[in-house]
Amino acid sequence: MSINYSDEQLAIIRGVISSLPALDPFSISLRDEAVARGDCPQRLWPLWPMERTDGELWRLLIEDDLIERFSVYGLFPAAYPLVYGQDSPAPAIRYDGRARGRVAIINGGANAVVIKPCQSSREAEIAAIAGELGVGPAQLPTIGGFLTEEFVDGRFLTDLSAEEATQERMRSVGVALADALARLHAADICYNDATIADPEGRSHIILRPCGEIRLIDFGVALLLDNHPEALTFEDAWNAARTDPMFRLFRQMAGGDDDAALARFVADYGRRLAGQSAAEIQSRDWRIAEEGASIIAVRYGQVAADALREGLAQRP
Repeated sequence: MSINYSDEQLAIIRGVISSLPALDPFSISLRDEAVARGDCPQRLWPLWPMERTDGELWRLLIEDDLIERFSVYGLFPAAYPLVYGQDSPAPAIRYDGRARGRVAIINGGANAVVIKPCQSSREAEIAAIAGELGVGPAQLPTIGGFLTEEFVDGRFLTDLSAEEATQERMRSVGVALADALARLHAADICYNDATIADPEGRSHIILRPCGEIRLIDFGVALLLDNHPEALTFEDAWNAARTDPMFRLFRQMAGGDDDAALARFVADYGRRLAGQSAAEIQSRDWRIAEEGASIIAVRYGQVAADALREGLAQRP
């Protein structure tokens, strides 16, 4: 049955959920052992610590049959009213992985939310800025370690058919992307991602029915609001792994030398520190050009040239 949790109980539950992205192997093993012993239902694996800290709340969780379907995602602030606040029809949930771990999409009809783990320590901050600029999805109340955002209705650019990838459409996408990147740059952000298309055919551009675009996934984006003083090893790592030099290094090093990788990233960070924010942001235009080349393979040179024409109109 569905449970109506108090604000205090929800705060406790959400505190446990916030610890999930940082679980160490020992904590994971404790949960696994509890499930194997029959002390913890599989569906409550993420919330197992509460069995010992709050017996009354644990009993409520056991009675909550919505957790079987929605796992912990229905307990997030923006999802809770959709999942627990209405009798029928129940919202739908589906999962998508792509390259960032498990992503939950809860669709309550007129309202839909996306919940996913953060990829970097500043992603929530960057995504909030992008949402306020109208470049990325609007950000919603969430739990630490996770992003919760509006579901953007539309299709990925690379989901277009060849017939749909007309010159006019591709040119308008280029213009919109140039404007989006310019707005991010004015807010001290380097998007630093495969904005148009990558060799696997994935895109981070969603084409909305109204003709606008939205960029998704800011996990490797850089916030250069205090550059170079605030540059971190994580920033260097995120910048390095989108650079062709990184792929070449991994091939030469065999991919399993952690010490060599750490030195490479540290050296890369020192080079970044010697560049201006504008120089770092210029990689967005390089990555966009790489994506246009992939568009040429996918949709033909005419479509790619039209996309480039739009990009050339950047503010």
